[in-house]
Amino acid sequence: MQKLKYSIYSLFLVMLAFSCADEPLPFDTFDEYAKGAFSRLLSTDNGTFFLTDPDNASFTFDVEYYSENNGGEVDSHEWFVRHRNNVDGTLSEPALLVSTSNSSFGTNDKSGLPSASFSFSLNESLSAMGKTIDDLNGGDDIIYDGYIVMKDGRRFGPDNTGGSVQGGAGFDGIFRFIKPLLCPSELAGTYNAVATNSSQGAGIGWDDCAGNTWEGELTFVSVGDGEYTITTKNGDLELDDMSFGNFYACYESDAQGSMPNADPANRTLTLIDACNQLSFKGSSQWGEVYTFTEVKVEGSSLTLAWTNDYGEGGSTVITRDEGNWPDLK
Repeated sequence: MQKLKYSIYSLFLVMLAFSCADEPLPFDTFDEYAKGAFSRLLSTDNGTFFLTDPDNASFTFDVEYYSENNGGEVDSHEWFVRHRNNVDGTLSEPALLVSTSNSSFGTNDKSGLPSASFSFSLNESLSAMGKTIDDLNGGDDIIYDGYIVMKDGRRFGPDNTGGSVQGGAGFDGIFRFIKPLLCPSELAGTYNAVATNSSQGAGIGWDDCAGNTWEGELTFVSVGDGEYTITTKNGDLELDDMSFGNFYACYESDAQGSMPNADPANRTLTLIDACNQLSFKGSSQWGEVYTFTEVKVEGSSLTLAWTNDYGEGGSTVITRDEGNWPDLK
């Protein structure tokens, strides 16, 4: 059975269209709207920030600038840095890291648009914030926010630019990088697992699957430093399954398209191990955000309980044949 989704918002729009059919709402034409600008990400080296090696923690990226007049209205590009303490939840004030004027922009040979290159290191970021590496914890985040400053003084950043521009198909606008502080991670391997579904009280079909179980092999597959995707094995078929087996327990589907990551070649939802602090990165093929509700280690037994903002959730007990799990949280 395929996983089915219904949008209350879409239903509301249909109802609104019928109820307002005789009273068209006033609508300004697109040409009368003010237009801004954005920076499009061209490339990045995705440098990893290791808490244990701050001197070699850096990343670089290239962007080009789009606006109504091919980037001509862009005056400068500012980048600020903040520290998010994921132990106590505090977030530091933004500190200016760099302000690059359009006089130093280059030109992208392929598009002819203004372009720029940036390189940020963990040490220079700490200096800008007035911090040292001793002020940070494993699993914390260093957040970089970029702002396009127009010649008329308007500013466009992560808080006033629509999500369709920020990383959306056809735009690839980049306004924010989040770099987790990682430690060497060794979770990769294949283990025995038992998944049990639980109702989240969301009033959806998943609630009826509470208590359903799946049992089989589960594998942590490393896709980067401290970053993993999860596969489960159902018979001879191995699936990219970020539900840890819970989707199979409810939907009983062997189809990859029914899993949170529809296509292993374009996976977006992954598991992050940041110095034993586990979290999810990205979202499912339906745009759902996943969070852990419990991470518990008892020797060779690891329990992971999760939920998403659609209302699905469950827990999986993952057992190592040899040795104990790290002190995961």
